[in-house]
Amino acid sequence: MSGQGFNSVTAKKFAVATFLNGDYSRAAPVVSSFYKIVDMQKHPREDAVRFLISESSIYDTFPKLLRELAKVGMIATAKRARYESRLMPTLSSSTLTVENGVVVTVSKLMRARPRNRYLAYLPAMLFAATLAVVFIDGMYRADSDFARVFIRDPFLLAAVYTMSLMGILGVHEMGHMIANKWHGIRTSWPYFIPFIPGFFIPTLGALIVTRSNMTNRNVLFDVGISGPIAGLIVTMIVSVYGSYTSILIPAEEAEDLLEGLQLMPLNSSILMMATHYLAGNGDANGDAVLVMSPVLFAAWVGFFITFLNLMPAAQLDGGHILRATLGIRWHRILTYSSVGVLAGLGYFVMAFLVLLIASRAPESTPLDDVSPLSKKRRALFWVAMALAVLCAPLPAQPFRPLF
Repeated sequence: MSGQGFNSVTAKKFAVATFLNGDYSRAAPVVSSFYKIVDMQKHPREDAVRFLISESSIYDTFPKLLRELAKVGMIATAKRARYESRLMPTLSSSTLTVENGVVVTVSKLMRARPRNRYLAYLPAMLFAATLAVVFIDGMYRADSDFARVFIRDPFLLAAVYTMSLMGILGVHEMGHMIANKWHGIRTSWPYFIPFIPGFFIPTLGALIVTRSNMTNRNVLFDVGISGPIAGLIVTMIVSVYGSYTSILIPAEEAEDLLEGLQLMPLNSSILMMATHYLAGNGDANGDAVLVMSPVLFAAWVGFFITFLNLMPAAQLDGGHILRATLGIRWHRILTYSSVGVLAGLGYFVMAFLVLLIASRAPESTPLDDVSPLSKKRRALFWVAMALAVLCAPLPAQPFRPLF
């Protein structure tokens, strides 16, 4: 970037006089009040203006820039990118080329579409529908002597199962909402997704729609990791209680029930097996099989959802924290690796869904993509990846849950 300081002021004034008119004429003074502008140009493909700035550290100042730009109806992104332009083209033939400069791109804020007032009730309706579907699924799973060993009343057992599963999902989403609120990110209420009662799982979880952009990598990381961690804490509690309400039966009896389709094998995870020891049911081996109660099955779903969400792929929570930690290149590589892992574990539908999401919305990019992730969060990323492994269902360890 040698020689940039000599031409920066002249180039800036010339650029303002030639193409910064209308709304964008207000952007340059705002940007120049925070950073030293080396050069500026129209975006070659978008309705936006690019500013090459001399500063390399913008973590503290960029949120303030966003607030000031919002006052004039604009928003900005910051990335390290190749910048090339001709300085004062009518007066000089010199060019400016920077391979890894800090480029601030300013564009107009899109006006929010008027919201349909009926859609405001959609989260509540979906929650009620999912609650009903999960309860019906609980009644189906309670229809067994194995299920009613500790809770005799099928209605009460279904209610406990519903509270357990919906509690896991609800706390997961609440973790995201609290993190978003903490960082000033506007979001919708959770949209729960009901599925088919009596099938593999009665709900496909929930999702939250963000209505503002992630400011920087730290914010993207915090929002991504908060849900799985919050949900996992509740899952561990439910798993201990669910294990306590489950029973051990001889392996020979389990084999007979499996042949009669009264039980169905299900793979467990390392963390789930650890909760069995806490509940005193850790003695399941080749001579005994633990038959899951409906509550323990709710915990299994919780572990599976945590594993799935922490997968470093696409728009999953793990994909967000991976993007914040290691950047675009590794995000792309590990997305396709995660698809392979899911397919290898036999979850072909999930693998296809992740691949579909990756093709439609490959990543989440923070507005400030220049400032690095904090060191503590970098360390926490590896903890999250370890938790994904610990929550993953292990093919080598079959369980025989009531299904």
